[in-house]
Amino acid sequence: MITLDLAHLLASTSEEEAPLRRTLTSISHNVAKSKKTVVVSGAGISCSCGIPDFRSSDGLYNLVKARYPSTFVTGKDLFSSSLFRSPDSTSLFYSFIAELKLAVSAAEPSATHRFIKKLDDKGKLMRSYTQNIDGMEKRVGMKCSTSVVSSASSGGGGVTMDKKLTKNIQLHGDIHRVRCMVCSASYEFTEEYVEMFREGDAPDCPACQERTQDRIARSKRPLAAGVLRPAIVLYDENHPNGDLIGSIQTHDITRTPDLLLVLGTSLKVHGLKRLVKELARGVRSLPVTAARPNGGRGRVVFVNKTPPQGAEWKGVFDYWVKGECDEWVGRVEEEWRKVKKGDWEVQATLDGAQVVKVASVGGVKAKKVAGIPKSKGESFFLR
Repeated sequence: MITLDLAHLLASTSEEEAPLRRTLTSISHNVAKSKKTVVVSGAGISCSCGIPDFRSSDGLYNLVKARYPSTFVTGKDLFSSSLFRSPDSTSLFYSFIAELKLAVSAAEPSATHRFIKKLDDKGKLMRSYTQNIDGMEKRVGMKCSTSVVSSASSGGGGVTMDKKLTKNIQLHGDIHRVRCMVCSASYEFTEEYVEMFREGDAPDCPACQERTQDRIARSKRPLAAGVLRPAIVLYDENHPNGDLIGSIQTHDITRTPDLLLVLGTSLKVHGLKRLVKELARGVRSLPVTAARPNGGRGRVVFVNKTPPQGAEWKGVFDYWVKGECDEWVGRVEEEWRKVKKGDWEVQATLDGAQVVKVASVGGVKAKKVAGIPKSKGESFFLR
């Protein structure tokens, strides 16, 4: 694995480090030319979004802990399923998640989120997998694994995931949704629910209530009714849609991506580590094609402030870009604009028709759209 210290190399003019600077540029070119990129991301891509650090002295943890001074809970415990073992710790968990939901809703997507969306817009993104629960990918317009939810009133609530259309998989759930602990019906995390959770209370499940009323009307014994909880996956919990996600992961590995970008994660969760290793193996065994008659291998790039820990990562990554994700994607976009200018042409709307301005290449003029004037050396295409 080659280490590339991003901030240092961007400031360096040393001849000895010229090969490393060229390597950094070549990675950007790989991104620009990739046709099947997979992105795996963690908390590091959301650091610049404005979400407060819940571990700080004035952070969310201490805000909530002040309401429950007799309940001993560490910062890590706030995302543990063990919190449901007692009413006090459960109430603390609900209050904390409500405050986190408000903070996330007020935040804005980072440059890295917008970069991943750009990969999607240009047809380069095979899939994005994220550990984050903030839903920023959906905020920038990506089709996420929680974008389509089955009818809660019919007792459903599971997520439907299309292998082609779903571009972002939320491995640890979505803080913008709640689900029933009995029937798994799923709902939007509304302001009404936020206020109830802030007080440490769990809302009743509307789907369970509806079924109970229906059974009573038919003179049948009512079944157990559930309450709603935030639709995130805690430590020691299985993902409620784990089978669906597993089938998509298997599908992606068999499609042999040509580039794997692992961004802003410490790689400590077992399931994520396995996913990264399997995807990396796929990237290194690209199939034989007309353009690649001997097969080949793509690149596996790790971007994070700290290196991957442990001997298990030996041989998995080609490069470790040491630095902030936002700074790195800014560098990639700068190089991308140079090698593929057409990906960055500005679109405009003329008389209701969406067009994009491009230059004529090699003397071959583009087909002119009727009624739209063009200057010398320029053409317009309908989008």
